[in-house]
Amino acid sequence: MMEIGCVRFSQGIDVTSKLEYLGNPLSQDGKKGRALNVWDLQAFNNKIYLAGGSTVENIGPINVWAYNPNINSFEKEYTVDEEAIEHFQIFDNELYIPAADPRTGDAHKFYRKTVDGRWTKHSSNTVTLAHVRDLLKTSKGEILMLGNNREIQEISSPAMAITTNNGISFKAIAVNNIPSDTNLIDYNWFFSIFSYQNKIYATSSLLRDYNNLSGSIAIYDPIKNNFNLDFKLFNSEFIPQQNINNYSRGYGLNIIYRIWNPLEYKDSLIYAVRSYANNSTHNIKAYMNSLGLYIKTGMGHTPLVAKFPDRKSIGEDAIAINDELYVLANQKISRDKFIIYVYKTQEISSKINWQEVCHFVSNNKAKSFEYLNGKLYFGMGQDYDEKINNSGSLLSINMNKAFDSSN
Repeated sequence: MMEIGCVRFSQGIDVTSKLEYLGNPLSQDGKKGRALNVWDLQAFNNKIYLAGGSTVENIGPINVWAYNPNINSFEKEYTVDEEAIEHFQIFDNELYIPAADPRTGDAHKFYRKTVDGRWTKHSSNTVTLAHVRDLLKTSKGEILMLGNNREIQEISSPAMAITTNNGISFKAIAVNNIPSDTNLIDYNWFFSIFSYQNKIYATSSLLRDYNNLSGSIAIYDPIKNNFNLDFKLFNSEFIPQQNINNYSRGYGLNIIYRIWNPLEYKDSLIYAVRSYANNSTHNIKAYMNSLGLYIKTGMGHTPLVAKFPDRKSIGEDAIAINDELYVLANQKISRDKFIIYVYKTQEISSKINWQEVCHFVSNNKAKSFEYLNGKLYFGMGQDYDEKINNSGSLLSINMNKAFDSSN
């Protein structure tokens, strides 16, 4: 038995009977289908925030729901005028939501819960970035945002923006070296921005499965405040091509792969990969399906696919608790039966010694997880070909009680 803070962690405990069902606020809001997915959970100010909705089949708006363990209840803090909350970011003890898909117009950039607890919408009518997929705050305090622009074939309408004053004003920025003989849809549609080994990377919609392309990854220039494509970096720098092909489901060049909520841990980068499509034929089927968890141990090294002792589960999410890395994985038994695992490790290497923390059986997969004050929380959902069941619900397990044999 091991300890993290005041929480005791044993190995491989079946906690199915000790799970607590906390509720399903997304269902209460009338969300249906793929919109009933808890895409991301975020612990913030002693609450657990839930991300849900869909940018392809949901009209919004989306309520900002937070579970408050102190009162054992959900609180509706705010409503964003979006079709989805895809994920959260925390910068300087403030909570941010990228404006993933505004219900009307292209003005929205992000929402921010300030230190004093107020929610604020930050918008710009002059910077026409339409869908903000991701945010990053630099060491200089700039907030970079990227997504796609409705005028996707116009080089003058870039899919990136910057604010140097925390959302008071915005400026459009662009990729500085887009090839002249190219289809601009791929360079005006970005999905992920993240920092790794003191550089900021952004991945475009060229991160597809049909070809191991170069020039799909841009690097931020902090002096000129723009991005430059790195033509020495191929798709396989972050997503192994042979593994992507295994999950392509026959969609080929239509499917885009998104690096999801990357976590830098001990000089490595751990991230999930989810699918997307920017065409109406495939966008519903491909929206946010899980492709697995990847571990990058340095630039120039092909990422490792996270493989776990059960040999069948697919990694979904990763968090750090104190000095240990915890990952969430789902083993699919059928369309409505899953075994959900939590594993941990202290070392990242070519042969990771994963230790099982716990597992449980569910009729949904867990799309996200989070830790707060001795409890693990699980956000439930489904991929396209799986049953809805209790998607959108939040479950928790008290780790002390789960591993107390007297209970």
